Amino acid sequence: MKKLTTIILITMTTISALAQQQNILLTAGGRTFTVLTDDNATARAFAGMLPLTLNMSELNGNEKYCYIDRSLPTATYRPGTIHAGDVMLYGSACIVVFYKTFMSSYAYTKIGHIDNPAGLQEALGSGSVSVAWKQQVSDGIERTKATAAHGGSYYDLQGNRTTRPGKGVYIHNGKKGINK
Repeated sequence: MKKLTTIILITMTTISALAQQQNILLTAGGRTFTVLTDDNATARAFAGMLPLTLNMSELNGNEKYCYIDRSLPTATYRPGTIHAGDVMLYGSACIVVFYKTFMSSYAYTKIGHIDNPAGLQEALGSGSVSVAWKQQVSDGIERTKATAAHGGSYYDLQGNRTTRPGKGVYIHNGKKGINK
């Protein structure tokens, strides 16, 4: 019984941690980037404001910034090195997207980091830019691909082949299904 309680507690903690991860999609210059948010009050408060479009201004040849009309929670620190793809809060109401890596003595609150900032500088351009922000909706499987070798098999969300699907989401013949 103690072992079962421990397993349930670990499972609930894992599900809770996954549910709190609120990735954000940033779109600029026709390109979309995924912002992996930090687990902090600032990131949660910013995600709660979305969807949002900000007209972001150029500063110092390495960042875009925009002051928003509301203060967010802060937990400032001096990162020393700013990395291309960092998304930070300056003060309590200035959203900053960095597209170059450089040293800085300024203090920021971390919101998150773009998982793959390749092409970010080009997408943001050289002047002001309109940047759309929205929460990334994670609804499970995005694509499926069936092969003739396993055409009649069922698969769970972890990619394991099963004989018959239980309750939940599964894949059969390249199509998503739900058993209730």
